[in-house]
Formats: sequence, structure tokens, C-alpha cells
Amino acid sequence: MALHIEKTTKSKISEVDFNNLTFGKIFTDHMFECDYENGTWQTPQIVPYHPLTLDPSAKVFHYGQAVFEGMKAYKDDNDDVWLFRPDQNQERINKSAERLDMPAFPKDLFFEGLNELLKLDKDWVKKGADNALYIRPFMIATEYGVNASSSAKYKFMIICSPVQSYYSGEVKVIFADKYSRSANGGVGAAKAAGNYAGSFYPTKLANQQGFQQVVWTDSCTH
Repeated sequence: MALHIEKTTKSKISEVDFNNLTFGKIFTDHMFECDYENGTWQTPQIVPYHPLTLDPSAKVFHYGQAVFEGMKAYKDDNDDVWLFRPDQNQERINKSAERLDMPAFPKDLFFEGLNELLKLDKDWVKKGADNALYIRPFMIATEYGVNASSSAKYKFMIICSPVQSYYSGEVKVIFADKYSRSANGGVGAAKAAGNYAGSFYPTKLANQQGFQQVVWTDSCTH
């Protein structure tokens, strides 16, 4: 199926201070999206970045069917844009989707959409050792209804954010001795949104003790 592209009429790039970026707060001019309905993926499209409208009963809000990936694009001195092993990110998001009973997103559509998106927003990728374009592919359940079952509708998207280093200076970590991130037979191997939600509280406790991150340990023995 042909990729539909709608370019923005006015870029936001001139409003961005690329020397003072807060990680994941600024997004590029365009985004990729594709809907899953009636058992098949619909026409993929790249459109200007904009908010979504979802029914309050959309299953992503109630049953947590949401998976994502995180990857980066870099620009070299010749103005060429490079990705690091994107094939593995593409494979992993489909493995995560399978664990949450979500449909696989086709590999050809993934890379066509990603490559065209990077072409459109190439100017947002800045040179320099600490600069990158953070790429966030994700999928959410969009069918309405609060019956406890897998969704019949989904939305797959890719959004991009210019970033610098996540941490600056020394990073202190603490080993988890009470809370767990995953358990045998659970969804720890999936890059599911809920895995991160469950980590925020113990991470906040660690931050209060002067640590930046938690090293997660075995759920039974720590």
C-alpha cells in the first residue's frame, strides 16, 4: 500500500534552542501513523505532528495494551543520517506486541515510514558527539469498550525528538532489594508501557536517596 505524506506548512525548528534541550520534550514537525482495523493494517501516513483524539474507554487506558521502542539517529560530518541496528528494534517491538496479544507491524512499512520520516525531518538531527534524534515507535490499543479482552483496533506511530545526553556527569545507581521489575512468566521481556509505570515509584525513592537509577535484581532473591 502507498505511503501517504502530508508535509507541514510551517516548521517549528526555528523556535528550538538545540543547545538547551530537555530530554523528550521537543518533537519534530512530522509523525508516522497507521491504524489496524478489521484484521489488517490500513494506509500508512506521515502527517504534521498533532495531538490524538481517543475515546475515554479506549482499551489502552484500561488494560494497558501499549508497547514501544527507543532508538536514535545520528548525523555525521557529511550530513548523512545513521541508525544503530534498527532491524533489532523492529524485531523487538513485534515480540513485545505478541506478548501483549497485539498484531505485528509489517517490517516493510516500518522501515518505509521511518526512512521517509527521517528524510522529512533531517534538519532536526544535529551534528556533535552529544546530539541525536531520539526515535519512539509505539503501538496502542484504540478500540473503545471496557470489557476485559484484547483490542480489535490499534494505532502504530513513530515520533521523533531532538536530544542530548540523558545524563551529565557521574551516575549513581542502587541495587533493588524490595521492588521488582519483572517475574518468571510475566511480561518483563516485553518493552511494555506498564513495566515502566511500575518502576517509577521505586526509582523516585532511589532519587530521594541521591541515586539516579535502579539496578533491577531477581524478583525472588534480589
